[in-house]
Amino acid sequence: MLELDIRPFDPIVLLLFGKQYSLYERCMWGFVTAFVVALVIGKPIIRTLLKHQVRQVFRTKQQVKSLAILHDHKKGVPTMGGIIIALASLIATAIWASFNDLVIISLLIYFLCSLLGAADDILKIIKGNSKGVTSRQKLCVQALITGFIFYIASQNPSINNLLTHVHWKWFHGYFDPQIAIAVIVVFYFCVIAGTSNAVNLTDGIDGLAIVNIALCFVSLGVCAFYSSNVNITRETMLSYIAGSTELAVLCTCFAGGCFGFGIFNIHPASIFMGDIGSIGLGGLLAIVACLLRLPFILLAVGIIFVVEALSVILQVTSKKVFKRKVFLMAPLHHHFELKGFLESEIVKAAFCLQVISILITLFVVFYGYDGCH
Repeated sequence: MLELDIRPFDPIVLLLFGKQYSLYERCMWGFVTAFVVALVIGKPIIRTLLKHQVRQVFRTKQQVKSLAILHDHKKGVPTMGGIIIALASLIATAIWASFNDLVIISLLIYFLCSLLGAADDILKIIKGNSKGVTSRQKLCVQALITGFIFYIASQNPSINNLLTHVHWKWFHGYFDPQIAIAVIVVFYFCVIAGTSNAVNLTDGIDGLAIVNIALCFVSLGVCAFYSSNVNITRETMLSYIAGSTELAVLCTCFAGGCFGFGIFNIHPASIFMGDIGSIGLGGLLAIVACLLRLPFILLAVGIIFVVEALSVILQVTSKKVFKRKVFLMAPLHHHFELKGFLESEIVKAAFCLQVISILITLFVVFYGYDGCH
């Protein structure tokens, strides 16, 4: 078992409800708690942000031409709504989850990535333009965060074993050597930086990023729920992870917080989550997937983020190499906007694609493993 197992609000829960709750009940109530708290605190936080002029900064017509006209009605909408998600999700997590090593390291990475996002948001607001933390600076900070993860791992045998011993059933059997630490660090840096930046790129129209983030948390929560069951992991593509049940509670709490925030973020948005939300949540998705030994599952359950990031890479590469654009504008959702699609139509299409991808992925995870080792 993992070294730490702290339930800070367990006595209160027992006092109020008079019983211990099962894992399923804790996941369900964690989701509900975060969702309700997000709804309750949402409007007061929006008013506070408006009062302090914490408003979204948009690119000018000189920078993005017709897209600026399409988004002109969004001027004055507050940003940094990731605060709503953080407060709601963390309150629910504190009540319903045990703070074992897996939860603590996940929340540490979430906190550090959120700080990076907050710095980006604050710089944009102070400067009055869309240029905050540069891409190079973001990558440097994300590299430091990755190094911090492995420093913690070096102090904790259970975490170290999870991260440095590759044990993925996705390669039709086990691939379980002690890989050179440099290769491992670079790989996890790519996962964390790639996921957080891809989520950040997707957060460009009302509701697009937050809905798909919530779906990713639900998917990882399902995997975490069953990863602590030895019998199930023997018959599926999941790896046995002691203490992963608390990651399931963590994921459902954040899913509830995201859906609650989504009520204020759907078109027309009353608030944007900002980089404090997108980079922080992307980092959390990445570390949870890594701790579950399922880093590649993010390519499928987060297919919208992958498509958005690839569209940017393809656009930049094509402009540099062939001196021509592939899309009217990247990320891809802006291309469809300029093609005349409504934001709500783009979000609905993305939602359907992600749900289909998640269902196929979970089917493969639970029923596509033949048990060969």
